[in-house]
Amino acid sequence: MTAAAIEIRSATKTYASGIEAIHAFGPSSLSVGPGEFISLVGPSGCGKSTLMLMIAGLLDCTSGEIDVGGHVVTAPETSIGIMFQDNTLVPWRTVRGNIELQIELRGLPVAQYRSTVDRLISSVKLDDFADRYPYELSGGMQQRAAFCQTLVHRPQVLLLDEPLGKLDAMTREAIRRDLQALWLADRPTVIFVTHSIEEAIQLSTRVCVISPRPGKIERVIDIDLPWPRDLAIKRSEKFSAYASKIEEIFHGYGVL
Repeated sequence: MTAAAIEIRSATKTYASGIEAIHAFGPSSLSVGPGEFISLVGPSGCGKSTLMLMIAGLLDCTSGEIDVGGHVVTAPETSIGIMFQDNTLVPWRTVRGNIELQIELRGLPVAQYRSTVDRLISSVKLDDFADRYPYELSGGMQQRAAFCQTLVHRPQVLLLDEPLGKLDAMTREAIRRDLQALWLADRPTVIFVTHSIEEAIQLSTRVCVISPRPGKIERVIDIDLPWPRDLAIKRSEKFSAYASKIEEIFHGYGVL
């Protein structure tokens, strides 16, 4: 039996204590296999990002525990790739320089990663912009560069917290395709936080529906659709049925 890439065991997060306690998340459990793409979908304030930060070791669990790669998370996990809604590109470096910065920060030899950097830049169609600075790029181009930055050290686990949330609809759809292609090429384990039901279905092997605060993983829905999930798949009856099922769950919560 293959060991889980991520194992969440009755994890909770509570801020403060006594009558001032805020129960932000849990308790919830989930086992994530290697190479899965798991989306967390739920209303604002339900604890999606809190769970992701606990997986990353950037927040401690109040109770329960989380394993990543076979060990209990007790400190920030430096081997993973993590990306937030606001990218972490520095303005004084070019696209290539920003991607290489991740290699330098890990004390790895940049020269050995040049071909990887080139492949990533090409895969997101930034070949003509590799020597441009962030201020010279559109928002979508900046996010593409940030994906490359997150992936360059070939992490086995990716944590993505609404990385497409600030993009317009057309750019968002284009970058979804890029993200899907990058995942299909290397199959890292992905935890993806989103408010978009459609986005979750398009990208995921499973969708975790999180209840209003205190958020709990109340439903886990297997998404049985072929890859790649192009426009024809999105227009299929099966895709629509998944969307309707998740919408009904949120309607039951009173958030739709």
